[in-house]
Amino acid sequence: MAAEIVVGYFLEDIAHARFLQTLVERMATEQNIPRIALRHELRNVTGGAGTALSELRAFVRDVRRSQVHTFDVLVVAIDSNCHSHVERRNQIQRIIEQSGYPGSVAFAIPDPHIERWYLEDARALQQALQSDILPRVPAYKCERGLYKQALRQALKEAGVITLLGGAEYGDDIANAIDLYKLGKADAAFKHFADSLRQALQPFKSSLGN
Repeated sequence: MAAEIVVGYFLEDIAHARFLQTLVERMATEQNIPRIALRHELRNVTGGAGTALSELRAFVRDVRRSQVHTFDVLVVAIDSNCHSHVERRNQIQRIIEQSGYPGSVAFAIPDPHIERWYLEDARALQQALQSDILPRVPAYKCERGLYKQALRQALKEAGVITLLGGAEYGDDIANAIDLYKLGKADAAFKHFADSLRQALQPFKSSLGN
């Protein structure tokens, strides 16, 4: 293997981290980039949107000052949380552009919250929980805690005791989801998948087995 791809993450919480790292690996393998070629650097995984964005600002400032290096791929995940996808993306994009950050960026903006992505592919959730439950996915509504509660209810029905609200199953769900179907069903997911594939594209031919 000729080199490695360093992927940096600025995320709201552990539910983002467990889910998105696995998706990055899956989409890399789609482009014939082996998982072992990826090195994940989690720069922020707690504190919600405010902390993630604050840490992102500090990072791109340090890049501008040549105090740290860019990542090969930068993943920023912020729930839309009742803001539009465009509004949230523009908020992140301004931070990136004002700093002159030169690297590739993939934007993950679950609408309204990451737990909706956990729930939307029933088969994937069943496989991850090893249960035949049929999760109830609320109709789209921007309500604080709505999808978190729906995920907790699905876990309860599956007889699962969780300490992280379901985040501990994030990697299993991400490994099992149908990327194409979820992209068709959820525009925010498709935006993320498209931006990630674009960010990974330049490395497709530079790494080999």
